[in-house]
Formats: sequence, structure tokens, C-alpha cells
Amino acid sequence: MANRVTDGLWCFDCRTFDQPNAFLLDGDGLTLVDAGWPGDHETVREGVRDAGFELGDVDRVMLTHYDADHVGGLSRLPELDAPVYVHADEAGLVRGDERPPWTARNGIEALHRLYYRRLDLDGIDVRELRDGDEIAGFRAVHTPGHTPGHLAYVHDDAGAVFLGDLAYGWDDSLKASGRFTSYAVGRVPDSVRSLLDPASGLDYACPGHGPVLDSPREKLRGLLDD
Repeated sequence: MANRVTDGLWCFDCRTFDQPNAFLLDGDGLTLVDAGWPGDHETVREGVRDAGFELGDVDRVMLTHYDADHVGGLSRLPELDAPVYVHADEAGLVRGDERPPWTARNGIEALHRLYYRRLDLDGIDVRELRDGDEIAGFRAVHTPGHTPGHLAYVHDDAGAVFLGDLAYGWDDSLKASGRFTSYAVGRVPDSVRSLLDPASGLDYACPGHGPVLDSPREKLRGLLDD
């Protein structure tokens, strides 16, 4: 099901395990932001259709980071023929040239490593992004902490910031990625600060998990006040 956030922007509420979000934006082409676990592929497919499109209409995929609950759905969507953008530090992981370390994030990394062994991402056109790069109205902001190459995306026309796992929606607030889920939790506050100015004037905070929230700058500022 496609949950409409605003005109041209939908959230797909994936139901597998930790229930990641994927987003679809119709603006300067059709963009999918993240893709859920492998088991979420039907949710993504049906969400795109519910929004009035087919997967073949998608022009690009913007990944916030390489975790299997944000990338895995791509392995089961063969009709999705679009370039996939991810930070340069994590492109090798999505291509399959590298594997995440076993011991990172208190052992959580072992789960993603095991999932990556099962993901068939061969043939995906992986393209590298760096801080400040702009693609079809999306501005990439490097927000390390949860993972080394984590990206948030600011889209001024949509009035939205896509947070990935930098912070999670919880009731009417955001919760920052903590020490059990972060490579470097000490970098999270600076990553949050890097979004305060870009988020000024935006209407929607779109996290990788949890509800879409309004007043993103206010919600991000609240993370620094905790």
C-alpha cells in the first residue's frame, strides 16, 4: 500500500522484521528511496502500482545506506531497471565487491553480512555519491554514524528530508541511532547538526523506520537537546 505523504510523495510501510520504510517521489522523474528487506519486494511493487506507476517507470534508486533492510528488496525486483545511487564508501558493498565486517555494531553487522551472502544484486548499475552531490532535486548530505557512508537526502521541492537510519520516527519525535546500532555513535550529533540548515523550511521528516513527521528542523533540534 502506498501511503500518501503529500502530492507526488508516498511512503511504503514494509512489514518485515524491523519494518523499514521505502519512499517514492514523482518529481524530475520517478525516484525510489530505499527498498526494504528482500521479503518486502511485493510491498514495494504493490506500493509503486498503488501510486499509479510500474517498477519499470522508476528512473533511479537513492539508497541511504547499505544495510540489508534498505537494499535487500532490489534483489527481488528484476523489472526495476534503474541506476542505484549510494555513498562512495559503501558502493563496493552494494556491488558485492566487499562484505561488512563481522564485529561492527555489537554483532548486528553479522546479520547484514549473512543477508548479503544471499542477495543477488548482480547487474545493478551502482553509482557513487559524495556529500553535496545533487541528482534530480535530491541533495546528498553525508551523515556518518549509523554507517560510515550513511546519506540523508534533502529535496526542497518536495519539502522533505529523507533520514535513513540517522534517526527513527517514534510517536511524534525522532530518536537518534544509538550505540548498539551505530558504527560511530559519537558522529551522530554532528551529522544531525549538518541537517539543521538544509531542513529549514521543509515540511516532512522521512525516517527509515517509523512514522513520517512534520517540522523536521524542530524534530532534529530535539535530538541535540536530549
